[in-house]
Amino acid sequence: MKYSNVAALTAALFTLPFMADAAGFDLVNKTGYTITEVYAGPSNESNWGENILTGQIRTGQELVVTLDTDGYGCMWDVMYVFSDGDTFEEFDVDICRINGDQFVID
Repeated sequence: MKYSNVAALTAALFTLPFMADAAGFDLVNKTGYTITEVYAGPSNESNWGENILTGQIRTGQELVVTLDTDGYGCMWDVMYVFSDGDTFEEFDVDICRINGDQFVID
């Protein structure tokens, strides 16, 4: 199933600049699908905002993700859009807990 490990990696794919108060991890796409868009924001905000992914993440590729937690906290909501049009949403992801780890979406 293509979303079996998405919960663990969630904030994946964001390309925000590194900040002193930040959380980062390596995201590995093994879904068999290309990830074409990612929307993310602090869980306490109601707007997804703009697509924060620059480019695409093809299956087998890895992306370093860094999110600014300063003033936003550790809890984030994330929505992935795949090349086949499927989407997957995740809410209240603790990005501080996954900081420094590698996560595989498969």
